Amino acid sequence: MVDPTPHDAFLRTLLRLILAAAILTAPLFLFGEGFEAEYVGRVALSNGACALLCLGLLALVRRGKGALAGSLLVWGLALLVGSLAWGNGEPAHVNVINFVLVTLLASVVGSRREVLLLGALSAIEMAVIAWQRPLMPPGKDLAEARFESLVQILPTFLVVAVILWLRAGQERGGAGGERPGGASPRSL
Repeated sequence: MVDPTPHDAFLRTLLRLILAAAILTAPLFLFGEGFEAEYVGRVALSNGACALLCLGLLALVRRGKGALAGSLLVWGLALLVGSLAWGNGEPAHVNVINFVLVTLLASVVGSRREVLLLGALSAIEMAVIAWQRPLMPPGKDLAEARFESLVQILPTFLVVAVILWLRAGQERGGAGGERPGGASPRSL
């Protein structure tokens, strides 16, 4: 085991928090979905994948690979959130908070480039979902509902992503893609 840097110690705390959340929220999700068979599998798969990801990344951090573990956490959760949002059949509004969470994590443990790339990819996915599955209140036509869905989620999300990107640069002292602790990121 390598002596942890302050960044690695913080990352371990985050990983433990996310691991606990994955385990503790699974029964809540099942209860909220009425224990329907299709949801039991989805919750077991998504929360189980998240828990296994965190356990693997905790081992990686113990080996002194905190920067890599941070990137894998961000992109692993982004893949999980993106695939769940794409496949759950719900409007994009339901999933916005999950995209914000992963973008926030990128600003804390990733590079500025990762924040920017993740923010852009998340915005694109949310826009496509909002376009395909707009909220359709009675009396609205499809074009109006699509436009309303887009303007309700994208501006706020993009402002949050830019603030986190700016904050990451301010904390790390520059416009480059440095990681916490001075390690340089992988090239994208």
